[in-house]
Amino acid sequence: MDTASLRVFRAVVRGGSVVAAADLVHSVPSNVSARVRKLEDDLGARLFVREARGMRLTPAGTVLLDFAERILALTDAAREAVGEAIGEGGELRLASMETTAAIRLPPVLAEFHRRHPKTTLTLSTGTSEGQLDAVLERRADLAFLAGPVVHERVIGAPVFVEELVLAVPAGVTTVEEANTRAMLVFRSGCAYRARTEAWLRGAGLAPRRVMEFGTLDGLLGCVAAGMGVSLLPRAVVERPRHAGQIEGLPIPNARVETWLIQHRDSVETGAARAFKALVMASRDFVLPGDAG
Repeated sequence: MDTASLRVFRAVVRGGSVVAAADLVHSVPSNVSARVRKLEDDLGARLFVREARGMRLTPAGTVLLDFAERILALTDAAREAVGEAIGEGGELRLASMETTAAIRLPPVLAEFHRRHPKTTLTLSTGTSEGQLDAVLERRADLAFLAGPVVHERVIGAPVFVEELVLAVPAGVTTVEEANTRAMLVFRSGCAYRARTEAWLRGAGLAPRRVMEFGTLDGLLGCVAAGMGVSLLPRAVVERPRHAGQIEGLPIPNARVETWLIQHRDSVETGAARAFKALVMASRDFVLPGDAG
């Protein structure tokens, strides 16, 4: 049992099939199948149930997956630590909600790159649910998502507090008027969408139409064009680029914490520690919506 075989095993779990796993590890299906069979022979146990629609873990496979994740994480951390020691910089994988990436991270990322130019930074964006999964599956070292976050396999803390407002086209002045338009939301798994739905239920307001978006820019463009309204952080709505096009209607007691989390079992690299320190320092930056 070697790390290469464990990576292939994990790829099959994530992809759900041999073909999908082959794409993930840049191999061919026959090699993936051979690796899995050899791993099963070495362990003396079936790891997957082969089904018409893919492959499902057996109880033995579930046990192995936990160990495989930890072994591969430790192997990757060792490689990063050695890279840092010899001045190569290593890699830091970040995941974030789109709103946080747009309004909070640019100055942090710029300063981190200035201080650690040899560290390779990657940033993926998506829903809070997706960012939690990225940490749990060890596809991200650190992730920003809406809190509070309570999960036995992650640790974290709040780093920002966002005031939510109802983003409306310029000229709309009341919630009642706003509710005659479509409600624009992110796809399922977005914490702001969940809060929007809860707020509407609590206010006794049922939007006439709901339109789902995959990107922040697309959503904001449609608000500016008068197609609908959306519940978003004030700091997003008040960016200069949207001046005169989008306004924010206040919503009572609408604040949400943004948490920075990592896997509880992760081996923290120097790059991760340095980035976390910069995030904490960035809380001193004054952004729209921070006051009060």
